[in-house]
Amino acid sequence: MRNRLGRAAQTYRFWLVGMLGLGLAALAGVWLLSSYSSLPFATQVPVAAPANAPEPTPLAPTALTAEATPVETPEPSPFAGIAEPPPTPPPRTTPIHHTVAAGDVLWQIAEQYSLRPETVLWANDVEDPDLLLVGQDLLIPPADGVVYTVRPGDSLVDVAIRYGVDTQAIIGANQLQDADQIQAGADIFLPGGRPLASAAATAASATASAAGEDQAVAAAGPPAALPDNIDALLGAGWLSAGGARLERLNGFSRGRIQVRDPGDGRSRQAMTGWVEAFDVEVGRAPATRQLPQAYPTDTAMDIFHVFAPYRSQLDGSAYQEANCGPTAVGMALDAFGVSVPPRQLRAEALDAQHMFGNGVGTLITALAQVVEENGLSAIDVREASGALRRWSLDDVRAQVQQGHPVIVQVRYRSLPGRGGAYYFGDHYILVTGVAGDGFLYNDPIDIDGIGWDRIISGATLRTAMNASDQRYAYSAVAVGH
Repeated sequence: MRNRLGRAAQTYRFWLVGMLGLGLAALAGVWLLSSYSSLPFATQVPVAAPANAPEPTPLAPTALTAEATPVETPEPSPFAGIAEPPPTPPPRTTPIHHTVAAGDVLWQIAEQYSLRPETVLWANDVEDPDLLLVGQDLLIPPADGVVYTVRPGDSLVDVAIRYGVDTQAIIGANQLQDADQIQAGADIFLPGGRPLASAAATAASATASAAGEDQAVAAAGPPAALPDNIDALLGAGWLSAGGARLERLNGFSRGRIQVRDPGDGRSRQAMTGWVEAFDVEVGRAPATRQLPQAYPTDTAMDIFHVFAPYRSQLDGSAYQEANCGPTAVGMALDAFGVSVPPRQLRAEALDAQHMFGNGVGTLITALAQVVEENGLSAIDVREASGALRRWSLDDVRAQVQQGHPVIVQVRYRSLPGRGGAYYFGDHYILVTGVAGDGFLYNDPIDIDGIGWDRIISGATLRTAMNASDQRYAYSAVAVGH
């Protein structure tokens, strides 16, 4: 019994000692943990801040906010490409040659090389542009202008003054090292120049005029006085009068000089006429882009030509790219002295077709209604059956010959010079003249040059009308009283 009690006591002592040991170990662990938790970890090396680091900005308390409404990206206008100029070929510095192929016509050859048709004529002494021969070799100058053969006694400055072109432009075009030593007999290119009316013919005309005056002095009065610079005027290619640039022609009679006026498209129509020698000065030639495409055809006195003051649709408005129709109507109304602001014309056209928006084009039926609302007649937009009329070239020609400008729906890229344009839709032009087989027209788009008095062949106009939206192919409307 005593032995059993002894063993029990011994077991109890071992258990008590064990429990006390565990308690002491726990206390030591708690002390160590509390001590180390107040110190940085030895292995955690602080990261150095970058130089000139800004002070951290405290974050504002987070608040519950409504989710932002996404902003809609407007759809690109289908007319966007119409305001971009077509790509231009890199400039050339030397002449090249072109071999005439079957079907080639002069204006297409010129367009291919970004030249005016007359430049190709002058460079090759071609008198009749309709008689190009298949296989014929044509010299193609690097730019618009004429070739001049230096005469004995010529100076470059005198040549530049006579032709009205810039001396430095001649030096650059011909890569001249010494402008003071041009050689007689050498050919030089005059960029922007046009052939001069024959000075000899002018002098002969003056002499004949003087002789005639001697015979008719009793009936017509004394001979006309002439300015001191008459020789310079009669030798110049271009004259100026009141801001207008006038190309001198051969005629000279009783102190008056025959000239050709390219017009300004808005207040002066292109024409041929006479000016008093005292009223003009020696002038400068316009840059190529300052002459209408149809010049000088548009100055002929034997063509039918309605003067419709020019308007451009590229006027900075929010709807300019889609506004060719109302712009064409505005020009047609102006031809009859009816001037309506562009904004009003567009509003009337959109109301007429019940379609709205800055990127919305206009229907030819809506344009006809706008013409009628402004007091003029919209001629032949529909057949008697109510269907849209399909116009022929003879129809267009007949209306223009009656003094009626014609709004024509065409494919934009089918117009001369527009084959590389970035816009692939339809367009309106205003046909204003008839010149042989071709037509003169005003184009509301002038991003690629002067928009008035452009010229288009009958075949090209027919193709452009046919290529338009087939529901409106060959659609047009004439405007008259």
